Amino acid sequence: MEGWILLALGVTGLIGAPLGGASAWEAVLEGRAQQQAQRHLTEAVLVEDPAPAARGSTRTRATVGWTAPDGTTHTGRVPVGSHLERGARVPVWTDNDGEMTSAPVGPAAARFDAAVAALAVTVSLGLLVLALHQLVRRRCERRRAAQWGREWARIAPEWDRRNA
Repeated sequence: MEGWILLALGVTGLIGAPLGGASAWEAVLEGRAQQQAQRHLTEAVLVEDPAPAARGSTRTRATVGWTAPDGTTHTGRVPVGSHLERGARVPVWTDNDGEMTSAPVGPAAARFDAAVAALAVTVSLGLLVLALHQLVRRRCERRRAAQWGREWARIAPEWDRRNA
């Protein structure tokens, strides 16, 4: 019985862990592709002059306004060059609802994230299978030791009488 269980765990580990990693890879890349499709570069307009930049910096934050695809107007604060003036056009990333969001992850970063997720899932599933393997082995060894102890308790008195 132990052999069959350990064989099943081994096959599960050898096949399941890489499949889990591949699934994680695909899920991350699919999520990044959806992110690419749902985020848009929108042109916003500075509604105020930017505050002076901090010492040693050329960038500061300023309020910008833009129009969403549904026609509603939005405002938000974004980092801009301190040399810009009110009315300057500034690119901002927005989602499908016109809300400001971060830029989508680039292809190289998406592949890196997918690789990290795939490796994490593969290693985690492999470690889980190894932990289950150890659990099964320990239980079987405990059962065999108890069985051996019962057998020895039955045989030992008879053996001791013969040797005495």
